Amino acid sequence: YFTEFTLHVGVLPFRVDLAKVLDLHAFDSLSGISLQKKLQHVPTTQPHLDQSIITVTFEVPGNAEEESLNVYIQNLLWEKNVRNRDDDCMEVIRLKGLVSIKDKPQQVIVQGVHELYDLEETPVNWEDDSERTNRLVLIGRNLDKDILKQLFIATVTETEKRWTTHFQEDQVCP
Repeated sequence: YFTEFTLHVGVLPFRVDLAKVLDLHAFDSLSGISLQKKLQHVPTTQPHLDQSIITVTFEVPGNAEEESLNVYIQNLLWEKNVRNRDDDCMEVIRLKGLVSIKDKPQQVIVQGVHELYDLEETPVNWEDDSERTNRLVLIGRNLDKDILKQLFIATVTETEKRWTTHFQEDQVCP
């Protein structure tokens, strides 16, 4: 079989080693432990080639109510009605994290792309003596780490009334 291929970018050919793009196991299901280790190494704010896109990460201790967590994610990905301090809509392109769901002994992976997301229980249980924590990585435009974290804390601590400051049902972003 082929070990490399040639891609024509404009008029210049560009050779790509197929070992660099195939069989990477990029979509293999991650265990909670391996994802936890990977998320610890993601910078808290990271610029991208497109300067309007940034990465924000945060960590919050505690347990999330699954229904409240779904509301949080759906407002970000589906309703698109969460705004930053400048009243710009936050646009989440990618979401990934490890969360602790109340009454579930397993660590739960959350993954989202544009309007699709999934919560998947891992085979890894939270240790009885360890503090449960939630780590999220969000990639998108107009993201405000402090607001996203405050909204998540409100979800985890079950005080949704506090997070309505930057969430407006009647003002859906275009």
